[in-house]
Amino acid sequence: MDEERLISKKEVLEKMGISYGQLYRWKRKGLIPEVWFIRRSTFTGQETFFPRDKILERVARIKEMKDAYPLDDLAELITTRVNAQLQVALGTLERLGWLDNDLMRACCPDEMPDEAVSIWQAFILGVLSRLKRVARDEEIELVKRTLDREQGKGLLDRVSENGLRLYLLRKRVASGGISAQISLVVLAEDGAIFDPEIEVVETVDLPTVAQRIKLDLAASDEPNGAQGGEAEEGHG
Repeated sequence: MDEERLISKKEVLEKMGISYGQLYRWKRKGLIPEVWFIRRSTFTGQETFFPRDKILERVARIKEMKDAYPLDDLAELITTRVNAQLQVALGTLERLGWLDNDLMRACCPDEMPDEAVSIWQAFILGVLSRLKRVARDEEIELVKRTLDREQGKGLLDRVSENGLRLYLLRKRVASGGISAQISLVVLAEDGAIFDPEIEVVETVDLPTVAQRIKLDLAASDEPNGAQGGEAEEGHG
């Protein structure tokens, strides 16, 4: 997270009008990823910082939702509503800034959806949207294949528990006078260390993508109600 702008815990509390107790209660409920709590040394001692844009958006979203539901029920509500809906409307993807025809074709090669995609497909689109600016077409496909191998293995649950990140890497190799650059995709916890000859092209914070989907679905009052095989797919 070194590349991100940070904001101190004190600034978050003051700017968002919340208490220390609220912040850490939301953390315990799993509404704020633990990996966002970054300890840094300052001239006054150890202080806690957060990725600025992520924490401010998340706190605003939680405050909006807790006005309608008791906080003790909010985490369970999010899970219940997400499981009930199982699909993400294209309007939601557009609001999230993830609706892109090229990425949609990469994510759904067999048939372009008219109204909604599965939660798993929305997760893939969210990841790919963060890579589109820097990734090549073949790297977009490599990322999709890598994530698709984890479908059905509980990846959407594991990313929040382990703070998983997706790393898009490149490395130049040479042999017999021929040089080529290869692309790699790695799923690892924050702070993974790579060969110094490897270029880290981009990293994607997977818990942020997954939680954004869940929060938006939980806030929606219009479930799509996918059935059958889509339910299994939605649990990734």
